[in-house]
Amino acid sequence: MKSFQRTGRYLNRELSWLAFNHRVLQEAERDDNPLVERVRFLGIFSNNMDEFFRVRVANLQRALLVDEKSTTTLGFGVRETLNQVGQRVLELQSQYNETYGTVLDAMREAKIRILNEEEYSDAQREFATNYFKQRIRAHLVPIMISEERPFPDLKDGVVYFVVALTVDGSRGLETQYALIQLPQHLPRFVILPSAEDGHNVTFIDDVIRNELGRVFSLFRPVEVVAHTIKVTRDAEIDMDDDLATSLMDKMSAGIAARKKGDFVRVIHDRAMPNAMLEVVKRKLELGASDNIIAGSRYHNRKDLISFPDFGREDAVFERRKRIQHPLLKGKSSLIQQVLRKDILLNYPYHDFGHVVDLMREAAIDPAVESIHINLYRVAYNSRIINALVNAAHNGKKVVAVIELYARFDEKNNIRVSNVLQEAGIQVGFGVTGLKVHSKLFLITRRQGVTTNRVAYIGTGNFHEQRAKVFCDFGYLTSDAGITQEVADLFSFFAHNYERPRFKHLVVSPYTTRTRFAQLVRQEIKHVKAGRKGRIILKLNNLVDAAMIELLYGASQAGVKVDLIVRGICSLKPGVEGLSENIRARSIVGRDLEHGRVLYFANDGDPLYFLSSADWMGRNLDRRVEVSVPIRDPQLQAQVGAMLELQLKDNVRARKLDVQLRNKFVAGRSKRIKLDCQQALYERYLNQNDT
Repeated sequence: MKSFQRTGRYLNRELSWLAFNHRVLQEAERDDNPLVERVRFLGIFSNNMDEFFRVRVANLQRALLVDEKSTTTLGFGVRETLNQVGQRVLELQSQYNETYGTVLDAMREAKIRILNEEEYSDAQREFATNYFKQRIRAHLVPIMISEERPFPDLKDGVVYFVVALTVDGSRGLETQYALIQLPQHLPRFVILPSAEDGHNVTFIDDVIRNELGRVFSLFRPVEVVAHTIKVTRDAEIDMDDDLATSLMDKMSAGIAARKKGDFVRVIHDRAMPNAMLEVVKRKLELGASDNIIAGSRYHNRKDLISFPDFGREDAVFERRKRIQHPLLKGKSSLIQQVLRKDILLNYPYHDFGHVVDLMREAAIDPAVESIHINLYRVAYNSRIINALVNAAHNGKKVVAVIELYARFDEKNNIRVSNVLQEAGIQVGFGVTGLKVHSKLFLITRRQGVTTNRVAYIGTGNFHEQRAKVFCDFGYLTSDAGITQEVADLFSFFAHNYERPRFKHLVVSPYTTRTRFAQLVRQEIKHVKAGRKGRIILKLNNLVDAAMIELLYGASQAGVKVDLIVRGICSLKPGVEGLSENIRARSIVGRDLEHGRVLYFANDGDPLYFLSSADWMGRNLDRRVEVSVPIRDPQLQAQVGAMLELQLKDNVRARKLDVQLRNKFVAGRSKRIKLDCQQALYERYLNQNDT
């Protein structure tokens, strides 16, 4: 890959994000990953790229509308960044297409074939026709395209067929055009009848292509040809934190006057004839400067995430059983267990069902007076929500703080808020001007004159499905100091004018930046006094310039810094005179590393924190985020063991460098390999068995 980094002190945020998605693509390339999982990594790559265009590229394009000379907070020119992004996206798309072909070849060797409509056998064609009649036909609404009729408003991320009908008209053969939206609610893949020793599958696109002659039979077409298009729209969900504040103010003021959700990308089948493409461009009012990309026959490759596994255990990751935490396994009261001892759950290894069971217990426990919870993302059919509703029906006071503007989950969060309100639950929507990104709940119990509380502070959301693949921590405690501060936070959500003071919790936007900056400076002081200094930061994203500068200062003072950054890392590691004492790596594997963990050696009295906050301007200064200290030595050891495994990983770890090369950490060829996610699972499994 060409080196795109800017001279200076930082790496370009957008190019660093594309480097992260390259790491996802690397997982699809690996022949030591099971075959269907490689297909699904291709889907994850595509899904990530869609979101990148909807949010990041759209944000930068909006900036240019306001100021052609606009720059990001790290000093990168927006125009230059967009040009570099475009170049890198084309390189990644080429690599993606090559990988897709390689995976298809491997599937054919494994007797799994993706067929198009030209390759159907007679039996498969009959099956496809029947499937079309029974499942698809009623959902298709062809729209004829004409000069007089306006083009339909194309939906973001939806695949459409542009259909050319060749008909025998009064003046000879004529071409008419139509548009068909592919159904979103049906499976993208249809399993076809297959021989006993193999598996055949087809895109639903091709099942429809096979029947287009019947769909347009009224026109008696001589020929029917369909090609796909997909638009990506500006998500316009929020102004991000990578642009100057003055520019963001201008954008916010002017954006209401613009059409909502402008196109940021239009993808079309590269085999689409020029005449058809010109019709599309004219009807969509696309100019030469618009982001029009020639793609493959099939769009929305993100649907590969749900590619069928045909029941083949050899084609998917080995199934893991959810581990019951030793202190919660088989206990009649989980609340009583937490009242006795702090407990740390680590997903997806530990069973998230513990949290659901705790909520269910609170819903029926006569001693429980109230439940407070803040919700950022939840599953569509959430058992957590069901438990809260049940608690309200049992006379408990239930208060839910819902973040309506959780990106891409707005509709579900509005639905959830309605469900809760209908159950009589008090629903609030956070703090004006601040997203509530913390992950908290608080259970208050009263027995006689005794009141006690149980608090949960997490790094991930209360989402049962994501907890099966997201690597996160959930800390359960009855510590009086911490639970009081969680209670203070919920009071703050209700009465924003009463800003609480925090001694134990570290809370954005008030103390996160100052507290962790102070701890970095403290490590510098230890080194200058002749003692050792050490920092380990596990984050999803490291972008904030001020915090990066502090880490540079720590490195220059001699503090040893290890970074484990899943996504964007704008810090330049390992640069002589700047950051030679900083090592950076990224872990990408079967599970998504999501939990934020911070470690400071503190001259032999180590400090551990779990956090909902990345080191980005928005998380430090413009959101409600919560970090919690872990003081119990046993729990510190649990977190420390996880960090140690991640720093020793030589299977899923990539070295982060200024060239954004994503080289695997040296050691993959060694006889002893360590996959940190698998090793951590086995560690918890063994602890549970002893």
